Amino acid sequence: MMKLIKVKITPHSSFVTFPKGDTIFGHFVYHSFLNREEIFENYLNEKPKIIFSDILPNGHLYKPTLPLSAFGVDESQKKEFRKKAWISIENLQDGELLEAKELGFFKTDIKIRNSINRVTFSTDDSGVFAPYSIEEISFLEQPIIYVLFDEEYFEKSEILEQLNLIGKVGFGKKGSIGKGHFKAEVDDSFKGFDEVESDYYLTLSPTILNKQPNIKKAYYNTFNRFGKSHSRQTPFKKPLLMADSGAVVKLEKNQEYIGRSIDNGINSKSFIQGYSIVVPFIFDDKGLDNG
Repeated sequence: MMKLIKVKITPHSSFVTFPKGDTIFGHFVYHSFLNREEIFENYLNEKPKIIFSDILPNGHLYKPTLPLSAFGVDESQKKEFRKKAWISIENLQDGELLEAKELGFFKTDIKIRNSINRVTFSTDDSGVFAPYSIEEISFLEQPIIYVLFDEEYFEKSEILEQLNLIGKVGFGKKGSIGKGHFKAEVDDSFKGFDEVESDYYLTLSPTILNKQPNIKKAYYNTFNRFGKSHSRQTPFKKPLLMADSGAVVKLEKNQEYIGRSIDNGINSKSFIQGYSIVVPFIFDDKGLDNG
């Protein structure tokens, strides 16, 4: 049986890698294999055991990726409406899509760093000062993630322990210099998303949509993710085209998640979370027919 929980993230530093669902999943699986666990051994041939959403602002989700005609936006308001990237969960599920808003969820800053050789205590072999820049992400609103997991394989406490280990080591790039550190705790007040009578659903992470017979329609922006390795024959990593977070799908029947897994490696197995938790919302698609 699948269970959905909400996890509150308390950042202890800035981030260099933005936590999207597939990257959070990748870190989770990595630590699982380090512990010699076999939970994900046959991941490509089985139903998903755990799915992570992107990191999101508390109480809000992505504005649905739909044509502007679907929102009924006045011509004079289109430019401003495009800037509104978020919508409250209540407004989304009630179909009040015009209530989307601008939200200062995070900010990015360019910081100048410098590499030091710990043996020679100089910047490089020539001793030349060689600074470089990195883009750091700081969250201005309370960040959370949603986790959908199979209770046959995981307990809530185990997931939390694993996430806190990731937060202690550091998530993404530059974890070794103190970036991507956080604390995670479950929000027990969350009882799941409301059940609404609708065929339309919003995705919360990058998703693989092809070979999905339950999907009748889909509206999305593309998102490219590259594999972890390349081969001796080519220096290029294997690209994977996905539907970005905030995609809208019309389903034949109700589901808690959509998507599939895929091996994105070359000469070695490297699978990726191509699944997404989906949130149902009321939507009158007449605007799509006319737009």
